[in-house]
Amino acid sequence: MASIIREGSSKTIVVLRLVVAALLAFMCLFKLHITYRGLDQPAAMEQAQIARSLARGEGFETRVLRPINLMQVYGWGEMPNNETADLSRLKDTMYAPLNIVAMAVALKVTGYDDFSGTRMTDGYVYGADRVISSTSTLFFIIAIILAYMLIARLFDEMVACASSCFLIFSDLLLNYSVSGLPQPLMLCFMLAGMHMLLTAIKCYESSDSLWALLYVALAFFFLGLMVLTSWMGIWVVAGLLIYVCMRFRPMGAYAAVGGSVLLLLLAYSAVRNYQYTGSVFGNAFLGLYNSFGGGEELAMRSANLNNMPLQSQSFVLRFIGHTFAQLRGLYVNMGSILVVPFFFLALFNRFKRESVQSMKWGVFCMWVISCVGMALFGVNTPENPSQLAILFAPLFVAFGVSLVFNFLARINLEGTTFNQLRGLTMFLMVAVSAGPFIVTLPENIYRGIWLGDRGRPHFPPYYPPALNNSLVDVSSPDHVIVTDQPWAVAWYADRRALWIPTSVDDLVSIVEPALKESRLELQGILITPTSHTTVSNGVSGIVANMGDFAPLALEGKILQMVPRHNLALADYFVESVSANRQTMTLGNLVSSQGRFSNRIPLLGAEMIYYNQAEARN
Repeated sequence: MASIIREGSSKTIVVLRLVVAALLAFMCLFKLHITYRGLDQPAAMEQAQIARSLARGEGFETRVLRPINLMQVYGWGEMPNNETADLSRLKDTMYAPLNIVAMAVALKVTGYDDFSGTRMTDGYVYGADRVISSTSTLFFIIAIILAYMLIARLFDEMVACASSCFLIFSDLLLNYSVSGLPQPLMLCFMLAGMHMLLTAIKCYESSDSLWALLYVALAFFFLGLMVLTSWMGIWVVAGLLIYVCMRFRPMGAYAAVGGSVLLLLLAYSAVRNYQYTGSVFGNAFLGLYNSFGGGEELAMRSANLNNMPLQSQSFVLRFIGHTFAQLRGLYVNMGSILVVPFFFLALFNRFKRESVQSMKWGVFCMWVISCVGMALFGVNTPENPSQLAILFAPLFVAFGVSLVFNFLARINLEGTTFNQLRGLTMFLMVAVSAGPFIVTLPENIYRGIWLGDRGRPHFPPYYPPALNNSLVDVSSPDHVIVTDQPWAVAWYADRRALWIPTSVDDLVSIVEPALKESRLELQGILITPTSHTTVSNGVSGIVANMGDFAPLALEGKILQMVPRHNLALADYFVESVSANRQTMTLGNLVSSQGRFSNRIPLLGAEMIYYNQAEARN
């Protein structure tokens, strides 16, 4: 595509840059101050609490205890150093380190690594939430700048300005910018790698193979950093490796560079997992249960995966289903940006510059392999710590915008008329794409500023004051709370939190003995709206999700409907219907005569903490 912006003056370019910068600053401040409600992503809270441990000098320790992780460390033999695993200092193998390191630096600099000194005193938003979100926002701003520079190199500054506006007004991208998820930092590394790849393509076109090889190596280096931000990024690296092998000659030299990076990343992950768990796979394989198992959540809450075999016979059908889900959700997963689908039309358009043409197929190859990875692990929601589609949004948008400009150029209008048509077209397209945000903007400003409605918590299911104050006051940091939202308890209450198993037997007969080996005791059970209010399919959904602990979730709902009655639903589950009368029942554990007989409402019947009677005072 011929450069269109050459007709414009340098003064126009400066004005456009200032407009983009002003929009970016306004949108980020708007999300951080006017509509901000704290963190709402479990993965973000979990990484944040690991970051706090890292900032305190405890390493990558996690206070989120999954039954399968405990048994993986405790039950799969001794650790590599022949010492018995200490479950009180459990290391995380779920998440890649770089996003956690960035959070740890932010928490250390702001003093939020000191939990006791930074507890909530008023309001509904935990101060450390803002630190985490501000860090993500900083990475988002850097990513937009890198995207602008890359798109300007590929096309021109008019395309870069229009594309940046589309990205800035994307509600999904803005949500990621304050989410604490790894995608903003991943996007920075992704775009930096694409800068290097574009330079490599240009060097290769000019027959400078040595420099091309160097820049390809730098592209793999930055994408390697992206993998160290989220393990799912390995699929993008694999896509780049395939593209490099097809595009550059001699293929062997370039493939060796990419293959070496890929092997180093896999080796690092395997060594880290083995060091922490005694298994080279760590927790990575659990994601496969989304595609051909009973679901990743149930797998993590199980103390014995033998009870949840992989359903290999239905794998192909499930994989195909998740693949179609990727295609069906492409528009939403890339931020509902109007010009995203135009990328596929751009595949059939021949761009005049060979570097643009080559880059187009490189992006397409990486996206296809990423879709395969997301389908394999069952990633099909827009806001997901493993979502990769959003990483391709800047380049998809850029090619879509350039195609629109290309069509407009063929109308054969000249001068001011053409510039006005082009500007009007982009304004209308950005306005349509940003429609959902624009429509709700006046109400959000009114509620946030004039009504003082800022800082409302994401309730249900999260209510930080109840965890940061009430739960902390009635619990001990030395033991374990069983709960349905362990990530929130670990982050807001700084307590070890065991994800509630589906079986009472798993908890009492398998998990608790393992904890006692590390001198950890169960001190109570916390039930929140995660178990009853946010579960779909009503009572049947609660029963399917909570298993043996479903009566506790239902108890909260019943108490809300009849608040004047002091019903203890667990009292009706003391006797076991099993032939084995020694089987532990829910009533033995949580009833008026059970082990955790003291019921403390942390937020009315919405959030109830069951602990031992002697802990009342």
